[in-house]
Amino acid sequence: MTTTARSGKFVSPVYDVRAVPLEKVRGNLYNPNSVAPPELDLLEVSIWEDGITQPVVAVHDAGVYEVVDGYHRYLTVRDVQRIRDREDGMLPVVVLEGKSLAERMASTIRHNRARGVHDDELMAQIVGELADSGMRDDWIRRQLGMSQDEVSRLRAIVGVQKVKKLTARRPADTEDDAAPSTAPEVAVQQKLFAPGGWRSPVYGVQAVPLDLVRANAYNPNVVKPREMRLLEISVWEDGLTQPVVVYFDEETGAYEVVDGYHRYLTVRDVQRIRDREEGMLPVVVLPEADLPHRMASTIRHNRARGAHDIRRMSSIVRSAAAGYTAATGETIEGKSDAWMMKNFGMGAEELLNMKDPKPLASAYSDREFSEVPDAAV
Repeated sequence: MTTTARSGKFVSPVYDVRAVPLEKVRGNLYNPNSVAPPELDLLEVSIWEDGITQPVVAVHDAGVYEVVDGYHRYLTVRDVQRIRDREDGMLPVVVLEGKSLAERMASTIRHNRARGVHDDELMAQIVGELADSGMRDDWIRRQLGMSQDEVSRLRAIVGVQKVKKLTARRPADTEDDAAPSTAPEVAVQQKLFAPGGWRSPVYGVQAVPLDLVRANAYNPNVVKPREMRLLEISVWEDGLTQPVVVYFDEETGAYEVVDGYHRYLTVRDVQRIRDREEGMLPVVVLPEADLPHRMASTIRHNRARGAHDIRRMSSIVRSAAAGYTAATGETIEGKSDAWMMKNFGMGAEELLNMKDPKPLASAYSDREFSEVPDAAV
C-alpha cells in the first residue's frame, strides 16, 4: 500500500507501473504455483496478441526486484525472444512497500489462490458462438489454447444445450452490470505514460469511474465465495496491484471487461474498498477489436494461469507454522493457524492437510496391531 507524498491519500500500487530491466528481477522461494506447458504456450500467445496487460508484483530490496506475483509472465518476457525484443528487455512492475517476509509470502499465496475456475457450460457456449461466427476449429485451438479433443467435447456440450434449449447464466445478465444509457460527466484520469511507438497496454493505466464499467457476456470464469473473500483481503491488504483489462465501447461510453471481472465486483461492492479507491477502477484499454477477438482475449487471460502444486503449498504452510529463515538471513516467527487461515484463505481441514500431507495410514505405519479374530460361523 502506498500514499501520495502531498495529500497523504492512499494510492493503489497499480497506478505506479515501472519499467524494470529484466536483469534486476528474480523469483522467490515460496511460490506454490506451477504452469503446465500448454498454459505457458497460451500465455505467450496472449502477451504477443494483446501486449502485457498485467504488471509483475514485486518487492524492491538492495537494487533487486523479487517477484511476489507474475513469475511466469516474467519468464515469458525473459525467455521468449520476440517478446523480450519488443519490450526492449524491460518488465512492467508494481512494488509493494514495507512488506516483511511473512507478509510477502501471504501476498504471493493470496494472489495465486484468489482466482476462479472455468464453468464448462459457459465455455461451451463461447466455443459454439465462435464457431457460429465463422471461426474454424484451428483458430479456436490456437487462440484459446485448446486441444482438438477439448474443442470437440465443448461443441458436444453445445449440441446438448441446443437440443434441450439450455442457456447458462452469464455475468452480464444482471441488471447492475447493464451498460449506462449515457456516460456520466466525469473526466477520466490521463494515462500515466504517453507511449511512443509500441508500448504494452500495462503502461497506460487509467482511473475510470465504476459507473462506466460493465461486464461482458462471455466470461467462463467462476469464483467461489471463499476465493472472493480472499480477493477482498488481498485488495485491502496490498491495494490493487492489477488493472482490469477492458475494451472501450464508443457508442455507449462504457468500458467492457475482458479480464478482472471479480476485481471489478470487489471494488464496486465492498464499501471500504470503494471508498478508499474513491469510486474509481484502474483499467488498461485494449485496441478496438471485433467480437471473436474480444472473446479470445478473455479466454486467454483466464486460461493462461497455473495451478497450485500441493507439495510446494504444503512446504510453505509448514515453514510458516514452524518459522522460516530465508537465504538472505531474514526470519519470520512461526504463524498461528488463525493467521494462515486468514492470509492463505484456507479452511481448517485444508490447513490440517497442508501441515501434514501424508496419508493417514502412514501416521500409524510403525504401530503393531492385533490380529482380527475369525468371525463366528
